Amino acid sequence: MDAFYDKSKAVQTLDKIIAERTAVAASPQMYILDSESTETFGLSICRGDGDAVSRLTQHNEETGESEEATIAIQGIVSSINLPPFDARSHRPDDVKRLVHARQSVTLTGLGSPCFDRMVENSRRAYSMFSRYTPNAKLLPRPEFLAKYSAETDGGIDQHVTIAASNRFFTPIKQAGALEAVDINVEIDPRGLLAKVDRTRYVHTEDNTVDYYVLTEGDNIDRYTPTTPIIFQIGDIVEIQTSMTCIPQKGSFTVKLLLRSIILLDGSLTMEAMNARTLVTPTPAQPLKRLKRRNPYAGSVPWLQKTRGGKDHPRIDVEANESGGSHEAGSIGGQQVHSHNEIVSESQTATIDTCMDE
Repeated sequence: MDAFYDKSKAVQTLDKIIAERTAVAASPQMYILDSESTETFGLSICRGDGDAVSRLTQHNEETGESEEATIAIQGIVSSINLPPFDARSHRPDDVKRLVHARQSVTLTGLGSPCFDRMVENSRRAYSMFSRYTPNAKLLPRPEFLAKYSAETDGGIDQHVTIAASNRFFTPIKQAGALEAVDINVEIDPRGLLAKVDRTRYVHTEDNTVDYYVLTEGDNIDRYTPTTPIIFQIGDIVEIQTSMTCIPQKGSFTVKLLLRSIILLDGSLTMEAMNARTLVTPTPAQPLKRLKRRNPYAGSVPWLQKTRGGKDHPRIDVEANESGGSHEAGSIGGQQVHSHNEIVSESQTATIDTCMDE
């Protein structure tokens, strides 16, 4: 969420949505999750015989049985990781890492009082599990709460976040009686998840996450199934989560398991996107290059300095066009005969000597 995203308007919209949805809610809401609502919705924490895992459950009056309870949480998406997943490469090692893939959504309130109230209620719900862990070894802080940094005109503000996730595969040894579920082509269009070793890992009903879009009608709201790719950072959504306490490195912690996500309002995200398209991109400035001078270019001085500071005479020699021999030149202003002239004088001296003898 950058400067184009209207954060103040998002907070107002979120508070309004939370108030409207919790007023007519027929299922547990994190916003009103107190002792009174716990009794109203028949919530309790159950732990199976010989099972180290404890869960938040809800009593079904029609069947008289206990079922997994799901709690609704509304917020602004600050981080999201939903299918389709992608491997960094097609190497077998990278494909194997997909067995640890998780679907996750992180929500924030950007300072919303209603969202801050949900954060406090989630802390109280977390503490309730301490009585159902051996020797009260529940970690002191819930892992599903963190911080989100948002840029403002005055600097950077930090806001609390609530995160929910769900692994995409379950090891066969832990699947038990869970029913295997086929992977939809919209979730895995490239078939990467199909390459996971099915003899060791399986996608079960407990790994399934549902995706919806809220369609408001005259008298009733409808939830239309959709694909996970439509959800973006900045959207106002509602997630359905279950609370499960599991052992972790000698202690216990509570996980918020993602069960479904509903798009409630995506208008602010679209407004920010439209605002970005109206900004004229700044043309890139060409890089300035340093000028380079060639010391050997241009005319060469007649005399060049030596190390001792004395002038070093330059020898000018002209080539004979006909025979390629060198003509007369000069050294330091003194006339120098050519090679042909020196040979001629030598030959003349020899002849004169012979005649004298």
